[in-house]
Amino acid sequence: MKLLKDKCVLITGGSRGIGKGIVYKLIEYGANVAFTYSSSASASNKIVADLDSNGTICKAYKSDASKLEECETLVENVLSDFGSIDVLINNAGITKDNLLMRMSEGDFDSVIEINLKSVFNMTKACQRVFFKKQKR
Repeated sequence: MKLLKDKCVLITGGSRGIGKGIVYKLIEYGANVAFTYSSSASASNKIVADLDSNGTICKAYKSDASKLEECETLVENVLSDFGSIDVLINNAGITKDNLLMRMSEGDFDSVIEINLKSVFNMTKACQRVFFKKQKR
């Protein structure tokens, strides 16, 4: 069943793990999918090659969701390529498991920036672009 036919879904962190599973399921439901990756270009290209067909569009974008400017650029690019963003899934995340006393401040900052700040950045970027389009 194509529950998401003609809808565009943007998902952060879609090249591996849970994000990859979500991308495949969204395509199965008929959505056009834009997803991000940070370092796994070859894995992302394989996903796109597997899924960009059957009346749906799948496209990967290299982007760092912890940086607001990159989020805004990403949203503009997805809107340019797909025409709309109907759903945003903030899935990007990293793990730096360690005891607090062994964790460096840099590792802690990375976890906070990717796992928390990225949700704020992507939501704000979508909101800004949406309201900018509404004013036109």
